[in-house]
Amino acid sequence: MRRLTALLSAAALLVAVPVAVAGAQEDLGTLSIDTVHVDGHPEVEAAVTAPGGLDIEEVDTAFRILEDGEERPFEGQLVASSDVHVILIVDSSGSMGGRPGELGGPPIDAARDAAGRFLEQLPDDVQVAVHAYDTRPAALTDFDAPRDEHLEAVEDLQAGGETALYDAALMALDSFPETDGNGHGALVLLTDGEDPGGDATRSTNTSEATLDEAVERLAEAGVPLHGVEYESSDLENESLRAMVAASDGTVHTTDDADTLSDIYEQLATDLLNRYTLRYESEGSGTVELTVELEADGETLTASRTIELPEGEEATEAEEAAVPPPPTSADSGRSLLSTAGLAVGAALWFVALAIIALALFVPGERRAQIAGAAHHGGNRGLTEVTDRVTLVADRALNRRGYQQALNTALERAGIDLRPGEFVVLVGSGAVTALAVGVALNGWLLGILLAVVAVIVARLVVSFMAARRQAKFADQLSDTLQLLSGSLRAGYSILQAIDAVAREADSPTAEEFGRLVVETRLGRDLDDALEALAGRVDSQDFEWVMQAIEINREVGGDLAEVLDTVGETIRERDQIRRQVKALSAEGRLSAYVLLALPFGVGFMIYLGNPGYLAELTNGGLLGWGLIATGVVLMTVGVIWMRKLVKLVF
Repeated sequence: MRRLTALLSAAALLVAVPVAVAGAQEDLGTLSIDTVHVDGHPEVEAAVTAPGGLDIEEVDTAFRILEDGEERPFEGQLVASSDVHVILIVDSSGSMGGRPGELGGPPIDAARDAAGRFLEQLPDDVQVAVHAYDTRPAALTDFDAPRDEHLEAVEDLQAGGETALYDAALMALDSFPETDGNGHGALVLLTDGEDPGGDATRSTNTSEATLDEAVERLAEAGVPLHGVEYESSDLENESLRAMVAASDGTVHTTDDADTLSDIYEQLATDLLNRYTLRYESEGSGTVELTVELEADGETLTASRTIELPEGEEATEAEEAAVPPPPTSADSGRSLLSTAGLAVGAALWFVALAIIALALFVPGERRAQIAGAAHHGGNRGLTEVTDRVTLVADRALNRRGYQQALNTALERAGIDLRPGEFVVLVGSGAVTALAVGVALNGWLLGILLAVVAVIVARLVVSFMAARRQAKFADQLSDTLQLLSGSLRAGYSILQAIDAVAREADSPTAEEFGRLVVETRLGRDLDDALEALAGRVDSQDFEWVMQAIEINREVGGDLAEVLDTVGETIRERDQIRRQVKALSAEGRLSAYVLLALPFGVGFMIYLGNPGYLAELTNGGLLGWGLIATGVVLMTVGVIWMRKLVKLVF
């Protein structure tokens, strides 16, 4: 009996001692420095994530900041949950379907359950969006959706397709909002460990983006990606690990459904433990930033190497190293600089001529030119421009400007994507900036760059107005052709096709697009409404309404179109008469508007120092310039109201 008791006691000790040691050495978690902002140097702002569950009552006493080993005083605060943005990305590819019976069911079931618990644990004011990806990524809900829609989207996930991991990460970055610096966000991505697309050695290449592109974008965005690998015993997803490392995120691996839920719950807790620490830096160049956290009797440490702007001493040394301005002995060098500037200006104007050719040459010839350039040109340069255009498109989409710019380009008849147009305008602005700086310093360069952007916008507006006016002038003839085709026995779609073949541009182009859209399955009413939005013509809206009413109630559409066409012709006659009577007033407005600029330019050419009194005269001179601008603006608006008749 004693021997049995001793054996049982020894067994109990063998079990209790490791458990006690494990409990005493339980890992509190990891302290991480997510982002560091040095734009306001010497003030430095660091975003720190502490592990969840720690008892942190006073931020100023719990944390310590050391810069190259020297402690710095700081101010800190916990980021409010309303400033937290989270995008939950779930792998719904075919491999997530699994084989029923393994691990209690297919992996997609465990993913749905864990994601639901993750969403339920987050406070209601946390901004959440849900994405999924298989062959292509998709945004199931956005940040404005209520929590019930997020849960419903997760519950409806079904497995199927391939795995576009890189595209999913890039789509989430494009959807991520810009904050004022006080917010915090993260991407939480679940994958089943299968090798994603983008690998040339595998047949399942579903991502359009590459691993290098995803890693580069994640590193630039500063948004941590937390990867969760489920059932990853087959393959270690090195691609996911590279993406996570680039974004300073974390990787969690499990093959158990219960553990998967625990990982998600821990991530939700960690996301709500974001702290902002601000301190005054005394260093410059490369420094080692260390953050220490004392909580629950333990000390957690995180370090990061950061680059700070150079201090005043280095700035003074750089200024002392600047060579003196050239003297008369450098006249030969000046002549070379002038010649180089002339060559640069000539190349600039040649580039503008090529751009004008690309914009105004008819579409078929422009396509031939583009094809020739593609086959015979510099392929490396084409790849660079394609990459820049893609970045511009994503930036426009992220800021919500892409649709508006695309509509403006369509109205103007410019055969360019929004990203291509932005790159084109940006190149012109940079060129204008360089020419201005070379001619007369930064002030002129910035002025020319702004003028280049304004001119580009005015060109688009001018081309759109001219195209809309041309469409409106052709509308009466278009209606006559439509009614004649209908009387000949054509259907409405056949009549529209006849207009597309017989009419002049831009009517032929717009009606041709209408025919293509209807043949691809778009409803005629929707296609007509889209056409009315592109041409922005009130007269055509009447035509669209007449066709819609006729399709609903029937009747003689040809007679209705004849009546509408007669009304439009009478309105055009009145409009042209008003335009002729107001021609003198409009010309006077143009002359009065251009007169101050023309006189000022001539004075500048004859005596540059004469106008310098305005810019060098302090507040009075700039006040006179501002007053002149305001008065000219009022005058332009006044004269515009006088010569423009709205009816």
